[in-house]
Amino acid sequence: MKAVIAAAASLLLTSTASAQNFGVDVSFPIHYNFIGSDNLSATNEVFGNDRVELYSKYMDGCIQRYGGHGANSLCSHNEADRLRLNLEQPKLQTNYTEIGFKKTKLSDETRSMLQTFWAGVKAKENFPDSLWPEAWPKANTYVNHWESDSKMHPLDTKLRQVLWDEIEKKMQEWIPTVSSFSKSSLYGVRVYREGHILAPHVDRDPLISSAIINIDQEVTEPWPLEVIGHDGFAHNITISPGEVILYESHSIIHGRPFALKGSYYANAFVHFKPDFEAAEVDSSSLEDSSSDDDSRDEL
Repeated sequence: MKAVIAAAASLLLTSTASAQNFGVDVSFPIHYNFIGSDNLSATNEVFGNDRVELYSKYMDGCIQRYGGHGANSLCSHNEADRLRLNLEQPKLQTNYTEIGFKKTKLSDETRSMLQTFWAGVKAKENFPDSLWPEAWPKANTYVNHWESDSKMHPLDTKLRQVLWDEIEKKMQEWIPTVSSFSKSSLYGVRVYREGHILAPHVDRDPLISSAIINIDQEVTEPWPLEVIGHDGFAHNITISPGEVILYESHSIIHGRPFALKGSYYANAFVHFKPDFEAAEVDSSSLEDSSSDDDSRDEL
């Protein structure tokens, strides 16, 4: 199966043979720290030695902000929890689709509503600096918020309902074995900024069947979401404003391990928990989303 690898602008690789594909712990620590990983040679082969240096600076930045020393710091303890969850949780979950993710887009009507709403937000003085800083738990290592704040902005009530309804419909089409979906969470708009990295992670229950909506971006190069599909390989997915990534966030490890290059990247997250009338999921009905979309973009 084809996997596309995206790194920096100077390094654009496309893999077409399974021998060239990579999985966890290559672009960023996912199950194990780079130093303790058997994939360090693959990291250096694909990306050079700058990934190890980047990760070291990433963790040093957290420790400098929150204190402590090395492995005994709160940052290191939180990072160990992220790695442990990535290693243990996916094995315990039910997979509802064959690959675990799919790229789609909003309807023209919904996209127009979203654009009108966001135009009003962007009209605010000193955007995006004027938006509310996102509150991260102390020494949380999921985003390098110690370098610069990610920002948040709420969605209005009408638009929230429109997004709930449209994404739920897409989920039902994608996972037809589900009887219904329970609403878990619809974040406001999160705005990432220059240099931000989103460490690969899995979401906790009840954030199970999820969607990322690209609302707006001002970037100098694509900022892909890297997911580890149910096939065990890394897939890099880029979306433009109005496009959506559906993904099984409880079992699909997902993140943005390459630093954002550009002014900002604004997206919203929609999370559901699937409900089933039957106790078991019929594996024969699993859908291979790769057959009818272009989720694995060539960058």
